[in-house]
Amino acid sequence: MASTVSRLKIGLIGENCYIVVSEGAVLIVDPGAEAEKIYSFLQTHALAPTMIVLTHGHLDHTAAIPELFGLLKAELPIAMHPADAHYLGETSETTNRELFEAIGAPSYFRSFWQPLPKAAVFLSEGMMVPGTSLQVIHTPGHSRGSICLYEAALDAGSYGMDEEAREDDTEESSDRSCLISGDTLFRDGVGRTDAPDSDPIALERSLKKLAHLSFATLVFPGHGPRTTIGRELPAALRD
Repeated sequence: MASTVSRLKIGLIGENCYIVVSEGAVLIVDPGAEAEKIYSFLQTHALAPTMIVLTHGHLDHTAAIPELFGLLKAELPIAMHPADAHYLGETSETTNRELFEAIGAPSYFRSFWQPLPKAAVFLSEGMMVPGTSLQVIHTPGHSRGSICLYEAALDAGSYGMDEEAREDDTEESSDRSCLISGDTLFRDGVGRTDAPDSDPIALERSLKKLAHLSFATLVFPGHGPRTTIGRELPAALRD
């Protein structure tokens, strides 16, 4: 069964939250702001979420979780890479404050901070997100625990879910694979590496790993419009 991916552009800095339906599971990926907008989308489309998946632990990708749980009247399991687990749970306030102070954005932390529940499911390289056909690719660099989610069989209907779709997204390609890339890879850019847990050398290795995917693979990033592997990563990175 092919997966569907819907994008919700949320928050002051245009973070992308994705609603992914895969093998009957309904995932909320990176709910960073506007819990009511996310909840409204789920209600409108009669979707009952089963899990929250985080591409990394930074607050701009997690801040809506507490309010969302209140709207849902239930706490969902949160899945992420263990290397970013300290951004949630008991250490979440200190870790997120230190991050946003280090990058010169303490006001963002003060505006969006709420106590965050801890992760319950840990995702590592090569495993499938439980109950889905999404494969985990560990892509450290932006953070130590950054991951991408790879889907080999994207439903064709997902092509119309991004209002900023571009003509060069190879919509007619028979290759309907996609990558939810978090803050590892953007259209015309990559994730910043000036945070305390960033590593530019690790990010370069991660990009080389992603370059081995089909060039037609659609990329759904953590910020901005979608793109493709071929547009962003030159063939030379495969070497």
